[in-house]
Amino acid sequence: MSTYSDPIELLIGIDDTDNLESRGTGYHARSIGAAMAQNGWGQCSVITRHQLLFSPLVPFTSHNSAACIKVHSTTDHLNDIEQFCINYLQNESAEGSDPGLCIANQQQITLDLIRFSFLCKIRVVTQQQAYQIAESAGLKLHGLGGDFQGIIGALASVGLNGSGSDGRLLWLEGMRERAEQIVTVGELLHETGIDVLQTVAGEVIQDHKQKINMGSWPRAIWIGGEATLIIDNTMENSDVWQVAAKEYLKQY
Repeated sequence: MSTYSDPIELLIGIDDTDNLESRGTGYHARSIGAAMAQNGWGQCSVITRHQLLFSPLVPFTSHNSAACIKVHSTTDHLNDIEQFCINYLQNESAEGSDPGLCIANQQQITLDLIRFSFLCKIRVVTQQQAYQIAESAGLKLHGLGGDFQGIIGALASVGLNGSGSDGRLLWLEGMRERAEQIVTVGELLHETGIDVLQTVAGEVIQDHKQKINMGSWPRAIWIGGEATLIIDNTMENSDVWQVAAKEYLKQY
């Protein structure tokens, strides 16, 4: 008997999975993203990192950042994906962590959720507020260990990714392999997940023959729902641009 399924843009948010000695949340996000294709559930398109409030009032391991995995899937895989993520975080999260998981589809990203998520970047919020927002939007929110504090970042990462206007990319197809290479704009647009190349001044580069020095840390950022590579030209009259400096990109 066949089952009916619809395409879906799935957002999987995770937070507080690590301790000071363990692998970070970014590693777990990439592992979950890879498992989507390995299990035939869909294709990971981007993984974003979102910086939340950095304050002594908020308990965190190192930087208080959360991650969101965006997956092109279908509705008939939702239960399998949810159960896999729960099992993975329960088994792989570090001792002493407070892992949280949030699962939503892009159509569930409400204005209230986006407001809450950006508030998490500048103010202390509570688990009760997070549960209320998740319930209102119909999202799946799970506390999977410790004191459940990770639900806040998991929910916020979904809202921030879903807003299209926050975050640095932890993973994007074809980017890590091009570190330390000189490539053209056309190669990046056609052979990686990059959507836009933009200068630090805000100009979009459309010349596909323009050369880009990728450097050792070629991280894209999430702007307008597009994977955007910020580039700069610090050498006068140079015909090769370069990915913006690491310290510049870390603001995202």
